[in-house]
Amino acid sequence: VHLSAGVHQGPLVISSREVLVGSPGAVVRGGIVVAANDVTIKNLSVVGGDNGITVDGRRGTKIENVAISGAKLDGIHVRFSDVMIHNCQIDMLGNRLGQGIDISYTMGYMTMVDGCNVVGGSIGITTHVSMSEIRNNHVSRTTQTGISMTEMSMGMVERNTVRGALGVGIYCNDRSMCEIERNTVVDTKPDNAGGDESRRGFGFLASFQSEADLRGNQ
Repeated sequence: VHLSAGVHQGPLVISSREVLVGSPGAVVRGGIVVAANDVTIKNLSVVGGDNGITVDGRRGTKIENVAISGAKLDGIHVRFSDVMIHNCQIDMLGNRLGQGIDISYTMGYMTMVDGCNVVGGSIGITTHVSMSEIRNNHVSRTTQTGISMTEMSMGMVERNTVRGALGVGIYCNDRSMCEIERNTVVDTKPDNAGGDESRRGFGFLASFQSEADLRGNQ
């Protein structure tokens, strides 16, 4: 399915198996909801919406070369699904509570975030009760954590760059098991509001019965 150039009013609901390809200049305003298995979304922009793209209870979703901005909650919101996300651009600047990519309750599925650039928001990329690979991403200017693997998550955080995070750069928390390899964390800033000692500008933090293996990070 080819989406023509110009603005298309959403939320756009994809209710059957398809590959949705945007022509140059194609914009969906109001978000995209994936409501079918084996859906691919690529080469388009999404502006606004509660979430830029929502995937809930679906299998085989691929998101490629998508630019998202202006979402109220999450740029990409994943629940109970397996999703492969490649080469996305997510702008959450000005939204202190929203998250760039939230992948939750996907244990038993394999999810991947690869080659994305996330700017702003409270957390750039986060997983909860999930098995994930997070690699080759650039996360910057977050207000809580750059990359977070928490709530009994498992997975790899590899070759990412986290720059200018407030509080914590990379976080492994709440009985999670994290492989943290060859990442670069730069200019993490202390968060002095509230007096939380765990937010004093740590490049990496592991807490609450988590296991983390760190190799080759800067």
